[in-house]
Amino acid sequence: MMWYSKPLRDNCVAGVLFYIPIGLGIMTLAASLLFLFAYLMSDDNATRLPAFNWFKRLIIVAFILLSVGLFMTFGHFWG
Repeated sequence: MMWYSKPLRDNCVAGVLFYIPIGLGIMTLAASLLFLFAYLMSDDNATRLPAFNWFKRLIIVAFILLSVGLFMTFGHFWG
């Protein structure tokens, strides 16, 4: 029985590309938590509203990036 394996170059590039959304999602999640902290610690409404708006935006982007990254990773290894 002959085993088939992809060239090493294809596996390396594909593996890196599938992990990029996960890394960006984790960094975006950390940034959103910084804005949540700014929202919770601020006493001024001029600071609270923009901080909460950025928190909402970044948490949605982080969720999308992590979902896409995990979907691509699971599809690559088990698809």
